[in-house]
Amino acid sequence: MKFTVVTPSFGQLHYLKLNAASIADQRAPGIEVEHIVQDGGSKDGTREWLAAQADIRGVAEADNGMYDAINRGIMKGEGDIFSWLNCDEQFLPGTLQAVKTFFEEHPEADMLAGDTLVVDAKGEYQCHRKAVVPTTGILRLGRTPVQSCSLFFRAKLVKGPGAILFDPQWRAMGDWAWLRDQNARGARMLRLPRFLATFVDDGGNLGMSPRAVQETRAVYGSLSTWHRATEYIVRGADYARKIMDGYYSQKPFDYAIYDADPTSPSGVSMVRRSRHVAKPTWHWKGRAH
Repeated sequence: MKFTVVTPSFGQLHYLKLNAASIADQRAPGIEVEHIVQDGGSKDGTREWLAAQADIRGVAEADNGMYDAINRGIMKGEGDIFSWLNCDEQFLPGTLQAVKTFFEEHPEADMLAGDTLVVDAKGEYQCHRKAVVPTTGILRLGRTPVQSCSLFFRAKLVKGPGAILFDPQWRAMGDWAWLRDQNARGARMLRLPRFLATFVDDGGNLGMSPRAVQETRAVYGSLSTWHRATEYIVRGADYARKIMDGYYSQKPFDYAIYDADPTSPSGVSMVRRSRHVAKPTWHWKGRAH
């Protein structure tokens, strides 16, 4: 099975090195990985670093924002399964093997969503987010109950007849709009109950920016009177699903990611460093639930 992983890049070389290391070690018998980095004009050494990476297809060209960069990478990709992994995100060990097995065992699935760990800039655990397959009602409210770093989809969703790419007019909620459109076309998503990736919350994330708040309010403001009146019914049903699916419970666990190593020529640790989470929590401090 061939995977295409697209990484939109702009001025985040430190994170990009960790990202690339976490993708490179996913290669195994039966798994081919095509890593495409779409760089929008970084001036921090990213272009030079990419030119020296034999296992990464680095493309430096102007783009119209992150979602346009993702589109450009997807159009260049040739994989059976696609995903996008931002610079400040990493795959956890064995992620692509687990995804490969899941898709092979579930031919009816067009997309799969896994669970995600939220870490700080040093890689330390902050909280976790378990994926919830979104209903039409939840998507209508502008909510995205899956993290993009743990989302994988078959090529047919973005290639060939009926393909749906990202709308660059959205600067912060393009993944929500894409999921809404895929849901409307009947694409089927299933959940893989496993932590697949990490996401860095360093306070500068686009999904938590003022632009994201602005776009969320615009979506909510466009709701009909009926949909606003039934909002709490939709949210209540979603909450019930989370309880039944074990969203709010998690036993202690270990995870391993790459981190900075000033003694290494690349500035990146050559091996993943393991961490233990004694008190897992779903509560994401400073962010709405």
